[in-house]
Amino acid sequence: MASDAQSLDPPNFVLAGDFTRDNLVYEGLVKLTNDGQFEPSLATSWKQVSDTEWDFKLREGVKFQDGTDFDSAAVKKSLERASTQAQGKGFLGMIKEVQTPDPMTARLVLTNPFSSILNNLTVPVAAIISPKALDEKGDKIAKEPVGTGPFEFVEWIPDTSMTFKRYSGYWGDKPSVDKVSFIPIPEASTRYSALQAGDIDVIENPPPDQAASLKSSSDFYLITEPKARPIFLGFNLKTVTNPVIRKAVAHAIDRNAIVDDVLEGIGNAANEGLVSPEFLKNDPPIKLDYNPEESKKLLKDAGLSNVKLTLTLPAARYLKDKDIGEVVQQQLAKVGITLKLDVQEAGTWYQSLLDHKTEMYYLGWGMSSGDPGDMLLRVFRSDSVNNMSQFKDPAVDAQIDSLATLEVGSDERNQVMQDVQRKLVEDDAVVIPLYHMVNFFAARKGVQNFHTTTSELIDLSDVTVD
Repeated sequence: MASDAQSLDPPNFVLAGDFTRDNLVYEGLVKLTNDGQFEPSLATSWKQVSDTEWDFKLREGVKFQDGTDFDSAAVKKSLERASTQAQGKGFLGMIKEVQTPDPMTARLVLTNPFSSILNNLTVPVAAIISPKALDEKGDKIAKEPVGTGPFEFVEWIPDTSMTFKRYSGYWGDKPSVDKVSFIPIPEASTRYSALQAGDIDVIENPPPDQAASLKSSSDFYLITEPKARPIFLGFNLKTVTNPVIRKAVAHAIDRNAIVDDVLEGIGNAANEGLVSPEFLKNDPPIKLDYNPEESKKLLKDAGLSNVKLTLTLPAARYLKDKDIGEVVQQQLAKVGITLKLDVQEAGTWYQSLLDHKTEMYYLGWGMSSGDPGDMLLRVFRSDSVNNMSQFKDPAVDAQIDSLATLEVGSDERNQVMQDVQRKLVEDDAVVIPLYHMVNFFAARKGVQNFHTTTSELIDLSDVTVD
């Protein structure tokens, strides 16, 4: 992988890459398929009892990797804890309590109706952690995870490797893979060399300029699968207060050139909105078109010259992120805007965003629950911990809050999400969508049936290794 994990405590995750590892060790009550359907996991069935109550029948005979029995008390401990954690409450803060009518029934009681609760329960944040491990390990659970999943944790040597082994007591179909090791290698070219040398079986984000070679190779193959994650530029509204500057920047950026020339087609230009049309059709499209002459006119009419900005972006967090930053820098220079690049290590970069130590920032936000409304809630509601732009608008807060009671997938709910996007992108230029990512991996041909999910998890259930 391009970067190491930051935390293996699901409701205290730092980056989405944490979920990739969590998903091997942990399970939740419900799973989400790539076509948006819900499947049983640790719950075998569920029903909505009232506007604010959901009953889950739990799977019998499941044991945590430390030998503890899985039951409703474990569900209560994990979900009530997650609902109070800084990141966890963004997904599960609406859980008032979990009742335990019997060992194999868990009743979720919500503070208010929340239409996408099932979506949120599919995210690794809602993983069920061994209650014994939580009691005994405390904060060490972030380094020593214990769940019910198909793999159990072995060792984590920071910035070097993280290893898991097949859990012999797993309740479901056991994977054929004995051991999985995640090796952080930031540079794409170095990852590719390791793959070619046989040191690594699978790599994420191979160099795009090697895609053609990989496609024709007799030894390796490409894996390109859908991903629900837009990459965008955002503004800290406390430091870049003038919307004219923000719109001038937006009109100066050529998204198609970024995808075609830098990413070599590995991704889709975000020409229709922040959310990919695969997940939310925006009609008419939500955008600020590439128009450098308009950028120059906006700046001239406002009497603005010698505009200088700093873009904070990660080193090797996303595919060719630094290269894209350099292209944006060149595009802005053509309209008279000087852009300085502040490239930081992934963990440092993300903390800079949380601490609002930015003017402009580079970010990708995954819709891990499959619900675009979750991204709007967690990134753009005024009181969200992830509101990197410090965007505050009571009317938008009310629109986002209304999503909780509107049926997921309904025209009315989709329209509200479109209206919020239009405010963020077109009206206020709070963010500038660049492109929509895809899951992009390369593997040696001895590894078969390696798959990913739209929520960026890795599916090893059917993997075979020669």
